[in-house]
Amino acid sequence: MGSGKSSNVNTPLSMEMYADNCNEILDKLKIKKAHIVGKSMGGMIAQVFCAKYSKKVDKLVLACTCSSRDKVNQEIIDVSKKIVSKIGMKEIWFNAMLLGYSRDYINKNFSKYKKTNFNNSKKEIDGYLNQCKAISKLDNDSYLKKIKAQTLIIYGKNDLIVPPARSCDMAKYISKSQVISFPGGHGFWKENKKLVDPEVLDFLINKS
Repeated sequence: MGSGKSSNVNTPLSMEMYADNCNEILDKLKIKKAHIVGKSMGGMIAQVFCAKYSKKVDKLVLACTCSSRDKVNQEIIDVSKKIVSKIGMKEIWFNAMLLGYSRDYINKNFSKYKKTNFNNSKKEIDGYLNQCKAISKLDNDSYLKKIKAQTLIIYGKNDLIVPPARSCDMAKYISKSQVISFPGGHGFWKENKKLVDPEVLDFLINKS
């Protein structure tokens, strides 16, 4: 909702609404049970989905995400809202690159970024701002306690967007959870696929 070709809604978005939307998609596709993998905001949605629709979840992977926010996290969201409102979508994604990836990765992808066209329509900006509101209201600790699935929590040791300690804190509430850290920041998975992919696949495929 509110992103890409999906439609905007006139009411404030929430993680609960996103989770219910995911459930509707599974029902539409006639998928009765699935592994759930959520990264960043996707992880916030996955927490709610797995708590509300536990019978539809096999295993859960939460990557570079958290269940609550601190004042620094909120400031990042507030600054992002100002950038997208006053400058545009391209600049907000470059800001995300600066916060989330290593300088080496940015250098390698800088020319590609410069050539990329971004949609600055009112629909796209309003959708992004509505997503920011949903993140600002994040308060998922009570949902974590209801997650029954075996859960793998992974994060980047140098994440500036989601503090590693907040990722680790989720394990205190999820009874069947394990935590693995990797080199890198918020974009650790993209930068270190050869390290991360085998761990995730091993967790999802092997019985434990």
